[in-house]
Amino acid sequence: MNGNAAVHLKLIFATMFWALTPICGRLLANYSAPYALACGRFVVATVVLAVFVYARGETLRLQRRHLVQFACLGLTGVCLHNVLVFMGTEHTEANRANVIFATITIMIAAIDRVVLGKPQPTGVLFGVVCGILGTAVVVSDGAPAHLLDGGIGLGEGLILASAASWALYSVLGRPLLEVYSPLTTTFYASLFGTLMLLPFVAIDASVVPTLLRSPRALGMLAFLGVFNSAIGFLWYYTAVQRIGAVATSAYINLVPVFGVALSAVILGEVPSRGLLVGGLLVVAALLLINRYQHVGFEIPSPSPRPSPARGEGV
Repeated sequence: MNGNAAVHLKLIFATMFWALTPICGRLLANYSAPYALACGRFVVATVVLAVFVYARGETLRLQRRHLVQFACLGLTGVCLHNVLVFMGTEHTEANRANVIFATITIMIAAIDRVVLGKPQPTGVLFGVVCGILGTAVVVSDGAPAHLLDGGIGLGEGLILASAASWALYSVLGRPLLEVYSPLTTTFYASLFGTLMLLPFVAIDASVVPTLLRSPRALGMLAFLGVFNSAIGFLWYYTAVQRIGAVATSAYINLVPVFGVALSAVILGEVPSRGLLVGGLLVVAALLLINRYQHVGFEIPSPSPRPSPARGEGV
């Protein structure tokens, strides 16, 4: 298997892990402790990432001029994204949360086009529109026109804000990948985000002892920390560096597909015809975006990192 093929395979597994996040959120919703849950998840993730750093022999020399950028990664990709996930899943179903995450792709493309002024190939734009249509079909259960009749509920709004935070995380991380390895970047994002979350655990202090006595809750947090956060985030940033942010974010369109299937198995949610049709549209969008990324229309991606001699990792 060549390098890029391995990257794509890892992204598929990463999106499967991420599809389990709203499901775990629903299973943990009765605790109503979003800050403690998010912090616990990333304490685990940071420790695991530190082990990875040590095993690979990476140096963690951090340039002062990048402190604010890493703090922004911690704020968007760790604090806001994850607290909002746990808050949102207290008010909406796992299926609905998973499909909303497909909007991340269009958010990144919009930031690139509107804010950064980067043109997008027509095929990519068509694929993104197709993905959003698929998401609308899933959310509306086959009748997207009905979305115009009502507003967005509290849970849906929180999940949408979480998706926007991840989109910012994806874009803000690209300049850092020109200097640091994906592992170093992910470690510092996790570390900064965990430090930011720690003071807010006091809000959920009354629930923390109950969480610590629950093997089920601790097991889910360990899973989220190791697979969804440490391994998943590392694979995600590796892909951003190798194949570009737009092609990488396109895989997030698989989250609702896995989410529908896993929710059916774990939560007993039976997929409707609308869910299945929308899922097919999302997969079609993924294939379209990657097709045009691979025929010469690649959006500019970070340049290779400096050599390890400069102390930026390997």
